[in-house]
Amino acid sequence: MTFKSKTIAGFGLAVCLLLVVGVLSYRTMVRSEEDRAWVNHTYVVLERLQAVTTDVIDAEACQRGFLLTGEDSYLVPYRAALDRLVRDAKSVRELTQDNPVQQAALDRLEPMLVVRLTEMRDRIETRRARGAEENSDRGQLDSGEKHMDEIRAITGDMKQEEMRLLARRSEESEASARLTRTTIITGDALALICMVFAGLAVQQEMSKRRRAEEGVRKINDELERRVPERTAELDRRAAELARSNGELEQFAYVASHDLQEPLRMVASFTQLLERRYKDKLDKDAQEFIGFAVDGARRMQTLITDLFSFSRVGTQGKAMVATNCESVLKQVLANLKLAIQESEAEVTQGAMPEVMGDPQQLGQLFQNLIVNALKFRGEHPPRVDIRASRSGERWKISVRDHGIGISPEHAERIFVIFQRLHTRTEYPGTGIGLAVCKKIVERHGGQVWVVPAPGGGSIFNFTLEAAEIQSTTEKEDYELRAASAAH
Repeated sequence: MTFKSKTIAGFGLAVCLLLVVGVLSYRTMVRSEEDRAWVNHTYVVLERLQAVTTDVIDAEACQRGFLLTGEDSYLVPYRAALDRLVRDAKSVRELTQDNPVQQAALDRLEPMLVVRLTEMRDRIETRRARGAEENSDRGQLDSGEKHMDEIRAITGDMKQEEMRLLARRSEESEASARLTRTTIITGDALALICMVFAGLAVQQEMSKRRRAEEGVRKINDELERRVPERTAELDRRAAELARSNGELEQFAYVASHDLQEPLRMVASFTQLLERRYKDKLDKDAQEFIGFAVDGARRMQTLITDLFSFSRVGTQGKAMVATNCESVLKQVLANLKLAIQESEAEVTQGAMPEVMGDPQQLGQLFQNLIVNALKFRGEHPPRVDIRASRSGERWKISVRDHGIGISPEHAERIFVIFQRLHTRTEYPGTGIGLAVCKKIVERHGGQVWVVPAPGGGSIFNFTLEAAEIQSTTEKEDYELRAASAAH
């Protein structure tokens, strides 16, 4: 299986998993919302049933007040209670159209309500006609109590039916929510595993390429002595290296175009779901959408960083005499906002002129400074950049006063995807320092980190010195170095 097919398979499978998670999450969220709607519907039915009983009791209370006093003021709330009773009974009928059991109960309840209301109306009319002596009719009172007990019994049965439905629908709603959480967590985990395997494939290919380059260098050492014998072997190794570079360039193109497009689609459509159905989704559903969007964005960031990592060796420019002072000045201008927001203090000494790729040296300085701003302690970060010459090379040191690095992790931090902290503690993909190492190695130097006295870390790297062409330039540099030292 070729490198290209491995990377496409790994990233493609991760994208497909995200798409599947998005579709399944949407379907389970819709089902969860439907379940919640039925739960709310059940509460409304229970409320209306209680309102029916309350309306009858209110009407009876007002009727009795009128029967005892004969005052028409009791008839106003009596009529209002009757109006509410009609509306509430009609509402219950409409809300339970899908439930034959409740409809059958209403068929028994509504005639009882009519009978009871007719009794109350007749007693009121009789009270108007005969006066207070109507209050002594015990038979009518007993009949009214009997009908009221029957009404309470029927509404009680209906409430029991709704409570049964409420328990079942609440359980279904919780099951839908659990399924949504499980779907998102499982899908993200599988997508992450695919990304890890794809990243490992990239790392293996990078190691393979470095081994091929080392082989080429060894062959070059033997060319003067064994040119005729090694020509064929050199051509074969060169072809292998060219194929490896070609596959890396193809991977970079796929990663930056073909794979990022479906990721953008996932993030865009998930955010579209959130905007369109924000009022219909609860807090959990919005959180689940946030998980999916965050996963897509993190994968986009990882692919972009992998793309940058792969371009170091294949897209670098020619080595020229480069003024590190100018490069660092431009980097600090680019990071001006980040430095201000973190209240950082960046100091520097005189910077040398070296042989290198200005663009990649700028990326090297920027990655190390950003690393210092990110992994800071409780106090505002401080960064100090110094240079010293040793023979034909310059050693440049970037010191921070941050959280520091244990000596046992000094080499691990330069390996791609290696992180010493969780993503929630410090954001990032674990590729920045690996890019720094690759840039320095492309320039023929070395990079390492040591603990700084008093806390923090010192990142050192070496670069080949550019020849100082004139005495004036040399004196100018020595003057700037002495000024920085004082």
